[in-house]
Amino acid sequence: MRAAARRVKAGGERFLGGVLPGASARRLQIKAFADDWAAANLEARQATGPLWIVLGDSASQGIGATRRETGYVGVVHEKLRHRDAWRVINLSRAGAGINDVLTRQLPELIDLTRDQSAALVSCIVGAEDLARRASGLDVALRQLLASLPSGAVVGTFARGARSGPAAALDAITREEAARHRLRVAELPPRFGPGNRGRESNPLGDVEHAGWAEAVLAAIDGPPAEIAPSTDPELPVVPAGDDKPAGRAKAGDAKPGDD
Repeated sequence: MRAAARRVKAGGERFLGGVLPGASARRLQIKAFADDWAAANLEARQATGPLWIVLGDSASQGIGATRRETGYVGVVHEKLRHRDAWRVINLSRAGAGINDVLTRQLPELIDLTRDQSAALVSCIVGAEDLARRASGLDVALRQLLASLPSGAVVGTFARGARSGPAAALDAITREEAARHRLRVAELPPRFGPGNRGRESNPLGDVEHAGWAEAVLAAIDGPPAEIAPSTDPELPVVPAGDDKPAGRAKAGDAKPGDD
């Protein structure tokens, strides 16, 4: 009942035009969506079918969308369910940064996959860190990307930008994705040079739809590879079977195979 009331109040701010101050509505939406995901996660644990585990921050919670289902995770999940009986367990947290994924969400992922393998893992995080101008992001991001299972989906933030903190993190993401055979979702750009990327301006339904399209393209595409080079010091990742992150069995099909 409390979660339903929070959804009504949060929805009132969106549809009635300012029933609640923006910050109050955002807090209500964060709590309501977290409650919804907690319930959905319990159902997904009991169900069968390919499992997608989501790591990340408020964007992966769907914050800013009119409904949890119109957040990018909800949209992608609905598309995947047209292919197979896909389940999703969402471990993301509103306000999370890279360190939260490393210390809290990754251990949860490891614990979950002891009993059931994940067909797909995704991790899109860093907006909060950019907004806070956190130090040591390059080192933390490399550690995180090295810890993800091969084939996991990760995302960029400042596609096309050649300078600025977000562009620097994107360069690290692409480099480490090639090294660890991750899939890169080239997300519609959120930040550019000089943009602090305040997380107080969350994605709306249109932006979430754009993210969903990019994530689906990454799911269906091959993992990144290091370009061949004549430099003997540069490692080259050999081509192999393209399969989603976390496959426990060599014979499992990738998302989209019918």
